[in-house]
Amino acid sequence: MNAKISNWLAAAALACSVTAAFAADESSPASRPWWSVFPDATLDRLERRALAANRDLRQAVARVMEARAEASAAAAGFYPNLSAPLLASRQRTTNTGPVTTSRLIGGNFFAGTSGSGLPATFAGQALANTYDDFQLPLSVSYEVDVFGRIRGAYDQAHANAQASEADREAVRLSLTAQVAANYFALRAADSAVAVLQRTAALRADAEQIQERRVKGGAATDVDLLRARVEKSNTEADLIDAVQQRVELENALAELCGEHAGDFRLAPRPLDQTPPPAVPDTIPAGLLTQRPDLVEAERRIAAASSGVKAARAQYFPVFDVRAGYGFESSQADQLLENQSHAWSIAGAINIPIFDGGRNAAGLAQARARDDQAIDAYQQTALAAFREVQDALSNLRERALQAAARQRAAEDARRVFDASQRSYTEGGMSYFEVIDAQRVLLNAELAQVRTMGVRYAATVDLIRAAGGRFGDGSP
Repeated sequence: MNAKISNWLAAAALACSVTAAFAADESSPASRPWWSVFPDATLDRLERRALAANRDLRQAVARVMEARAEASAAAAGFYPNLSAPLLASRQRTTNTGPVTTSRLIGGNFFAGTSGSGLPATFAGQALANTYDDFQLPLSVSYEVDVFGRIRGAYDQAHANAQASEADREAVRLSLTAQVAANYFALRAADSAVAVLQRTAALRADAEQIQERRVKGGAATDVDLLRARVEKSNTEADLIDAVQQRVELENALAELCGEHAGDFRLAPRPLDQTPPPAVPDTIPAGLLTQRPDLVEAERRIAAASSGVKAARAQYFPVFDVRAGYGFESSQADQLLENQSHAWSIAGAINIPIFDGGRNAAGLAQARARDDQAIDAYQQTALAAFREVQDALSNLRERALQAAARQRAAEDARRVFDASQRSYTEGGMSYFEVIDAQRVLLNAELAQVRTMGVRYAATVDLIRAAGGRFGDGSP
């Protein structure tokens, strides 16, 4: 990891007071997924369905495969390029072409030679010619990576592949957290529906009681109308709660990659059992757990390797080429000894003037490196903030849940007392209805708080990278 990033992270961890380290087995996420802290078989089934069928996760997996293929392509530069370009052609040369054949003319070539034995005259005549050319070569080319251009390109592609894998894990964590959050919201909606159904039944009974009391002269029409108003309002609230449940169920269907019309979950109210206990602090080790932080760090490594590859463009490129094979104008003579052909060559390509292309490429690579560093720092800041927010939210929701429970218990006592007093003639029916309304609101608020508390627990686990305590996944 970049040295200045390491120093910055150490300072940020100290400033945020994120302490108390815990270690987790690398195999834990696979053998014991994080949602197993909630003992719920239905949730486990939904999570596995989402991991198997969610389209966003499938796209992330495909991006990983693409990045791995790019890394493999970059790694090919370390090896020689071996090819066998089999060629067969028929060509014609001309007398007026830049390259022509010639033949010797004259019966006695050495007649009239000088004392040195050299011919006194030489006559040549260009000839047009049509011929076949058959080649069976084996060519090898290799770039000697003296200045690290290939190494830098490979390291960049490899780091990008690792970043894609981390991105896939980030999508996976986000998906499973969304499934759990929607699931517990659905269960909270089931609880709200159950409360409203129970209240609607009570108010229907109250309406019938008031009808009998009006007929018997023990109550007025106003009491009956009030009973009907409260019954209608409760029925309207129940319709809203049912619609909210339908929407949450449809959202779960989408996350699981299924059609909403074919997806059904049986109603089951959320238990009033508190969610699993969580630590008071989350360790700085979350920096090695959160997939988005791993991805950001790998992007820095990729950008740094990109700078090295761009800098190597300023230096010469060393190439070695060799070839061996057969060449003949006659197909039946192609594999004879006299048709052997070979070549070997070395080349050094020295960049002299490129119009500023290499300088611009290096400037771009350095700018990407700066962006990657800033992105990492911003991601780390967001990670610390999310953990602190989740811890604070969970603590406050626990206190709120206790207050909601006390309020619901007191509201139940008030309602029971008002009913007894009304029966005994000690108060009006309006006061009974008001007490019942207070009880309903208290029970609904208690349900909402419990749902939010479960959601806060899920959010903390997500913020901690899928692990949140000693011995937990």
